[in-house]
Amino acid sequence: MPAGRVTPRWHTAGMVVMAPAVAHRGGTESRAGRDDVLALLRNGSGQRPRFDPGLAGGLRAWLEDAACEVVTARGDGAPVLFLGARQLLGEPGNGVGEAFSWPMVTACLVHALFRQIVLTGSVGDPLSDGTGALRVDPGRAGLVRHIEALPAPEREALAGVLAGHVAHLTALTPHFAPGWLPRTDDRVAIPLAGGRVVLHGVFDLLVGAPVAATASQCALGLTSGGPWERAWRVLHYLALLETLRSGTPPFRLALIHSASGRTAVEDVREEHLRAVVAHLVARLSGIAGAHG
Repeated sequence: MPAGRVTPRWHTAGMVVMAPAVAHRGGTESRAGRDDVLALLRNGSGQRPRFDPGLAGGLRAWLEDAACEVVTARGDGAPVLFLGARQLLGEPGNGVGEAFSWPMVTACLVHALFRQIVLTGSVGDPLSDGTGALRVDPGRAGLVRHIEALPAPEREALAGVLAGHVAHLTALTPHFAPGWLPRTDDRVAIPLAGGRVVLHGVFDLLVGAPVAATASQCALGLTSGGPWERAWRVLHYLALLETLRSGTPPFRLALIHSASGRTAVEDVREEHLRAVVAHLVARLSGIAGAHG
Protein backbone atom coordinates (compact mmCIF):
# COMPACT_ATOMS: atom_id res chain seq x y z
CA MET A 1 0.00 0.00 0.00
CA PRO A 2 1.48 3.44 -0.94
CA ALA A 3 2.54 5.62 1.96
CA GLY A 4 -0.09 7.99 3.27
CA ARG A 5 -3.07 6.03 1.92
CA VAL A 6 -5.96 4.98 4.12
CA THR A 7 -6.94 1.91 2.14
CA PRO A 8 -6.14 0.29 -1.21
CA ARG A 9 -7.83 1.91 -4.22
CA TRP A 10 -9.68 -1.33 -4.94
CA HIS A 11 -11.17 -1.63 -1.45
CA THR A 12 -14.78 -1.05 -2.47
CA ALA A 13 -14.71 -3.13 -5.64
CA GLY A 14 -16.21 -6.24 -4.05
CA MET A 15 -19.16 -4.62 -2.30
CA VAL A 16 -22.59 -5.70 -3.53
CA VAL A 17 -26.19 -4.84 -2.79
CA MET A 18 -27.69 -7.58 -0.65
CA ALA A 19 -31.08 -7.44 -2.40
CA PRO A 20 -31.86 -6.42 -6.01
CA ALA A 21 -33.42 -3.09 -6.93
CA VAL A 22 -37.02 -3.19 -8.06
CA ALA A 23 -37.45 -0.02 -10.15
CA HIS A 24 -35.48 1.27 -13.09
CA ARG A 25 -35.56 4.77 -14.48
CA GLY A 26 -36.17 3.61 -18.03
CA GLY A 27 -39.25 1.67 -16.93
CA THR A 28 -40.83 4.25 -14.65
CA GLU A 29 -40.48 7.54 -16.50
CA SER A 30 -43.85 9.18 -17.01
CA ARG A 31 -45.89 12.33 -17.33
CA ALA A 32 -48.40 11.16 -14.73
CA GLY A 33 -49.87 13.00 -11.76
CA ARG A 34 -48.78 13.34 -8.15
CA ASP A 35 -50.56 10.16 -7.07
CA ASP A 36 -48.64 8.18 -9.66
CA VAL A 37 -45.33 9.69 -8.54
CA LEU A 38 -46.17 8.85 -4.94
CA ALA A 39 -47.14 5.29 -5.93
CA LEU A 40 -43.81 4.84 -7.70
CA LEU A 41 -41.96 6.07 -4.63
CA ARG A 42 -43.89 3.66 -2.40
CA ASN A 43 -43.81 0.66 -4.75
CA GLY A 44 -41.92 -2.21 -3.11
CA SER A 45 -41.39 -0.27 0.10
CA GLY A 46 -42.14 -3.40 2.07
CA GLN A 47 -39.10 -5.09 0.53
CA ARG A 48 -36.52 -2.36 0.73
CA PRO A 49 -32.98 -3.41 -0.17
CA ARG A 50 -30.38 -4.07 2.49
CA PHE A 51 -26.86 -2.77 1.91
CA ASP A 52 -23.54 -4.11 3.10
CA PRO A 53 -22.84 -2.33 6.43
CA GLY A 54 -19.29 -1.72 5.20
CA LEU A 55 -20.40 0.13 2.06
CA ALA A 56 -20.34 3.64 3.49
CA GLY A 57 -17.01 3.09 5.22
CA GLY A 58 -15.40 1.76 2.07
CA LEU A 59 -16.65 4.65 -0.05
CA ARG A 60 -15.50 7.16 2.55
CA ALA A 61 -12.05 5.56 2.75
CA TRP A 62 -11.66 5.87 -1.01
CA LEU A 63 -12.56 9.56 -0.81
CA GLU A 64 -10.33 10.12 2.23
CA ASP A 65 -7.33 8.96 0.23
CA ALA A 66 -8.04 11.46 -2.54
CA ALA A 67 -8.82 14.26 -0.07
CA CYS A 68 -5.53 13.67 1.75
CA GLU A 69 -3.73 14.09 -1.56
CA VAL A 70 -5.46 17.45 -2.02
CA VAL A 71 -4.51 18.61 1.48
CA THR A 72 -0.90 17.60 0.95
CA ALA A 73 -0.72 19.38 -2.39
CA ARG A 74 -2.34 22.60 -1.07
CA GLY A 75 -0.11 22.82 1.99
CA ASP A 76 -0.74 23.17 5.70
CA GLY A 77 -1.73 26.84 5.55
CA ALA A 78 -4.46 26.42 2.96
CA PRO A 79 -8.05 27.18 4.03
CA VAL A 80 -10.77 24.55 4.17
CA LEU A 81 -11.83 23.53 0.68
CA PHE A 82 -15.61 23.40 0.25
CA LEU A 83 -16.75 21.46 -2.80
CA GLY A 84 -20.31 21.03 -4.04
CA ALA A 85 -22.04 19.82 -7.19
CA ARG A 86 -21.07 22.95 -9.09
CA GLN A 87 -17.34 22.40 -8.56
CA LEU A 88 -17.38 18.62 -8.74
CA LEU A 89 -19.95 17.96 -11.45
CA GLY A 90 -19.88 21.17 -13.45
CA GLU A 91 -23.29 22.29 -12.21
CA PRO A 92 -24.63 25.81 -12.74
CA GLY A 93 -24.36 28.27 -9.89
CA ASN A 94 -27.06 29.00 -7.35
CA GLY A 95 -27.46 32.69 -7.97
CA VAL A 96 -25.39 34.00 -5.08
CA GLY A 97 -22.76 36.44 -6.24
CA GLU A 98 -23.39 35.74 -9.94
CA ALA A 99 -24.80 37.55 -12.93
CA PHE A 100 -28.58 37.27 -12.93
CA SER A 101 -29.26 35.36 -16.12
CA TRP A 102 -32.83 34.48 -17.08
CA PRO A 103 -32.35 30.70 -16.46
CA MET A 104 -30.76 31.35 -13.07
CA VAL A 105 -33.51 33.76 -11.96
CA THR A 106 -36.13 31.28 -13.09
CA ALA A 107 -34.43 28.39 -11.30
CA CYS A 108 -34.20 30.27 -7.99
CA LEU A 109 -37.86 31.28 -8.13
CA VAL A 110 -39.03 27.81 -9.16
CA HIS A 111 -37.16 26.17 -6.28
CA ALA A 112 -38.70 28.65 -3.84
CA LEU A 113 -42.17 27.88 -5.21
CA PHE A 114 -41.49 24.13 -5.01
CA ARG A 115 -40.80 24.48 -1.29
CA GLN A 116 -44.08 26.35 -0.90
CA ILE A 117 -45.98 23.64 -2.77
CA VAL A 118 -44.48 20.92 -0.56
CA LEU A 119 -45.43 22.84 2.58
CA THR A 120 -48.82 24.26 1.61
CA GLY A 121 -49.89 22.43 -1.56
CA SER A 122 -50.64 25.60 -3.51
CA VAL A 123 -49.31 28.86 -4.96
CA GLY A 124 -51.17 32.15 -5.29
CA ASP A 125 -49.30 34.57 -7.54
CA PRO A 126 -46.12 32.77 -8.66
CA LEU A 127 -43.93 35.82 -9.13
CA SER A 128 -45.08 37.51 -5.93
CA ASP A 129 -44.90 34.32 -3.85
CA GLY A 130 -41.52 33.34 -5.24
CA THR A 131 -40.00 36.78 -4.73
CA GLY A 132 -41.40 36.92 -1.21
CA ALA A 133 -39.81 33.57 -0.37
CA LEU A 134 -36.44 34.75 -1.67
CA ARG A 135 -36.71 38.01 0.27
CA VAL A 136 -36.35 36.24 3.64
CA ASP A 137 -32.88 34.97 2.64
CA PRO A 138 -30.23 37.71 3.08
CA GLY A 139 -28.05 35.93 0.53
CA ARG A 140 -30.72 36.55 -2.12
CA ALA A 141 -31.05 40.31 -1.55
CA GLY A 142 -29.30 41.19 -4.81
CA LEU A 143 -31.45 38.76 -6.75
CA VAL A 144 -34.64 40.20 -5.25
CA ARG A 145 -33.55 43.72 -6.19
CA HIS A 146 -32.86 42.53 -9.71
CA ILE A 147 -36.30 40.95 -10.04
CA GLU A 148 -38.08 43.98 -8.65
CA ALA A 149 -36.17 46.28 -11.01
CA LEU A 150 -37.15 44.37 -14.15
CA PRO A 151 -39.19 46.35 -16.69
CA ALA A 152 -42.89 45.55 -16.68
CA PRO A 153 -42.80 43.52 -19.93
CA GLU A 154 -40.01 41.32 -18.56
CA ARG A 155 -41.82 40.82 -15.27
CA GLU A 156 -44.94 39.79 -17.16
CA ALA A 157 -42.94 37.34 -19.25
CA LEU A 158 -41.27 35.93 -16.13
CA ALA A 159 -44.65 35.56 -14.41
CA GLY A 160 -45.95 33.62 -17.41
CA VAL A 161 -42.97 31.26 -17.39
CA LEU A 162 -43.35 30.68 -13.67
CA ALA A 163 -47.04 29.87 -14.09
CA GLY A 164 -46.10 27.01 -16.42
CA HIS A 165 -43.58 25.61 -13.96
CA VAL A 166 -46.07 25.89 -11.10
CA ALA A 167 -48.76 24.09 -13.09
CA HIS A 168 -46.44 21.11 -13.55
CA LEU A 169 -45.20 21.15 -9.97
CA THR A 170 -48.70 21.35 -8.54
CA ALA A 171 -49.75 18.40 -10.67
CA LEU A 172 -46.68 16.27 -9.94
CA THR A 173 -45.47 17.01 -6.40
CA PRO A 174 -46.87 14.36 -4.04
CA HIS A 175 -48.68 15.32 -0.85
CA PHE A 176 -46.64 13.64 1.87
CA ALA A 177 -48.27 12.73 5.17
CA PRO A 178 -46.41 13.99 8.26
CA GLY A 179 -45.25 10.44 8.94
CA TRP A 180 -43.05 10.65 5.86
CA LEU A 181 -41.05 13.42 7.61
CA PRO A 182 -40.80 15.58 4.47
CA ARG A 183 -38.06 18.22 4.65
CA THR A 184 -37.00 20.65 1.95
CA ASP A 185 -33.54 22.10 1.45
CA ASP A 186 -31.97 19.37 3.59
CA ARG A 187 -28.28 20.30 3.72
CA VAL A 188 -25.52 17.71 3.90
CA ALA A 189 -21.84 18.35 4.65
CA ILE A 190 -19.26 15.57 4.72
CA PRO A 191 -15.84 16.50 6.16
CA LEU A 192 -12.82 14.63 4.80
CA ALA A 193 -9.12 14.69 5.67
CA GLY A 194 -9.78 15.92 9.19
CA GLY A 195 -12.20 18.60 7.99
CA ARG A 196 -9.76 20.16 5.52
CA VAL A 197 -11.97 19.17 2.58
CA VAL A 198 -15.78 19.32 2.83
CA LEU A 199 -18.20 17.85 0.31
CA HIS A 200 -21.62 19.48 0.53
CA GLY A 201 -25.00 19.49 -1.15
CA VAL A 202 -28.69 20.22 -0.67
CA PHE A 203 -31.62 17.85 -1.21
CA ASP A 204 -34.61 19.62 -2.73
CA LEU A 205 -36.82 17.20 -0.79
CA LEU A 206 -35.94 14.28 1.45
CA VAL A 207 -38.55 12.02 3.09
CA GLY A 208 -38.30 9.21 5.58
CA ALA A 209 -35.77 8.49 8.31
CA PRO A 210 -32.50 6.54 7.99
CA VAL A 211 -32.49 2.94 9.22
CA ALA A 212 -29.29 1.01 9.82
CA ALA A 213 -28.36 -1.29 6.91
CA THR A 214 -31.75 -0.81 5.18
CA ALA A 215 -32.51 1.79 2.52
CA SER A 216 -35.49 3.72 3.91
CA GLN A 217 -35.43 7.30 2.63
CA CYS A 218 -36.62 8.79 -0.66
CA ALA A 219 -35.22 11.90 -2.32
CA LEU A 220 -37.05 14.04 -4.84
CA GLY A 221 -35.00 16.36 -7.01
CA LEU A 222 -36.15 19.33 -9.07
CA THR A 223 -34.67 20.75 -12.23
CA SER A 224 -36.17 23.77 -13.96
CA GLY A 225 -34.07 23.32 -17.11
CA GLY A 226 -30.82 21.99 -18.44
CA PRO A 227 -29.75 18.48 -19.36
CA TRP A 228 -31.82 15.70 -17.82
CA GLU A 229 -28.84 13.39 -17.27
CA ARG A 230 -26.91 16.12 -15.48
CA ALA A 231 -29.78 16.50 -13.02
CA TRP A 232 -29.59 12.75 -12.35
CA ARG A 233 -25.86 13.01 -11.69
CA VAL A 234 -26.61 15.58 -9.00
CA LEU A 235 -29.16 13.24 -7.39
CA HIS A 236 -26.64 10.40 -7.40
CA TYR A 237 -24.08 12.72 -5.82
CA LEU A 238 -26.56 13.64 -3.10
CA ALA A 239 -27.38 9.96 -2.58
CA LEU A 240 -23.67 9.38 -1.97
CA LEU A 241 -23.54 12.21 0.58
CA GLU A 242 -26.51 10.72 2.42
CA THR A 243 -24.81 7.31 2.40
CA LEU A 244 -21.74 8.88 4.02
CA ARG A 245 -23.88 10.84 6.51
CA SER A 246 -26.24 8.13 7.73
CA GLY A 247 -24.44 4.96 6.67
CA THR A 248 -27.23 3.87 4.31
CA PRO A 249 -28.21 5.09 0.83
CA PRO A 250 -31.69 6.43 0.08
CA PHE A 251 -34.16 3.79 -1.07
CA ARG A 252 -35.40 5.61 -4.14
CA LEU A 253 -34.86 8.81 -6.14
CA ALA A 254 -37.36 10.84 -8.14
CA LEU A 255 -36.73 13.72 -10.51
CA ILE A 256 -39.16 16.34 -11.77
CA HIS A 257 -38.42 18.61 -14.73
CA SER A 258 -40.70 21.53 -13.98
CA ALA A 259 -40.49 23.13 -17.42
CA SER A 260 -41.72 20.06 -19.30
CA GLY A 261 -43.52 18.02 -16.65
CA ARG A 262 -41.17 15.10 -17.24
CA THR A 263 -40.71 12.76 -14.26
CA ALA A 264 -38.80 9.59 -13.48
CA VAL A 265 -38.17 7.37 -10.47
CA GLU A 266 -35.36 4.89 -9.86
CA ASP A 267 -33.86 2.82 -7.07
CA VAL A 268 -30.46 3.74 -5.69
CA ARG A 269 -27.97 1.10 -6.71
CA GLU A 270 -24.46 0.54 -5.48
CA GLU A 271 -23.05 1.09 -8.95
CA HIS A 272 -24.48 4.63 -8.88
CA LEU A 273 -22.58 5.37 -5.69
CA ARG A 274 -19.36 3.79 -6.87
CA ALA A 275 -19.53 5.70 -10.17
CA VAL A 276 -19.94 8.99 -8.31
CA VAL A 277 -17.05 8.18 -5.99
CA ALA A 278 -14.84 7.32 -8.97
CA HIS A 279 -15.70 10.67 -10.54
CA LEU A 280 -15.03 12.56 -7.30
CA VAL A 281 -11.70 10.80 -6.79
CA ALA A 282 -10.66 11.79 -10.30
CA ARG A 283 -11.79 15.36 -9.69
CA LEU A 284 -9.93 15.55 -6.37
CA SER A 285 -6.82 14.12 -8.00
CA GLY A 286 -7.08 16.84 -10.60
CA ILE A 287 -7.28 19.50 -7.90
CA ALA A 288 -4.26 18.00 -6.18
CA GLY A 289 -2.36 17.94 -9.46
CA ALA A 290 -3.16 21.59 -10.11
CA HIS A 291 -1.45 22.49 -6.81
CA GLY A 292 1.45 20.07 -7.25
